[in-house]
Amino acid sequence: MAYPLILYFSSPYCAPCKNVERMLNDINVSLFGNKLRIKKVDIASDLTMAEKYKVISVPTIIIGDIRLSVIIDKNELTDAILQGFISSVSFEEEEIDPLESLDSESENN
Repeated sequence: MAYPLILYFSSPYCAPCKNVERMLNDINVSLFGNKLRIKKVDIASDLTMAEKYKVISVPTIIIGDIRLSVIIDKNELTDAILQGFISSVSFEEEEIDPLESLDSESENN
């Protein structure tokens, strides 16, 4: 089974992002045997990716066409919610890596 690339948009100035990153890493290890492909994108240094995926707030997690914009009010995001989100995504046998299409676009420009 192939796992899709999970894009995790963050910022060094975002305190809740650190908590979400910790939860993502814990879930990856405990539920998926560290097989998820998680790409952390710092929107402060990679504005191109943020614009391409229309990220307007952080933390934001994108798996394929599914987006979870995390609005954390009083730390309402729990491991269970994040596990449910990741588990709800059907993993295809072959997943197209969105970074490959971004790389080919930049080569053509």
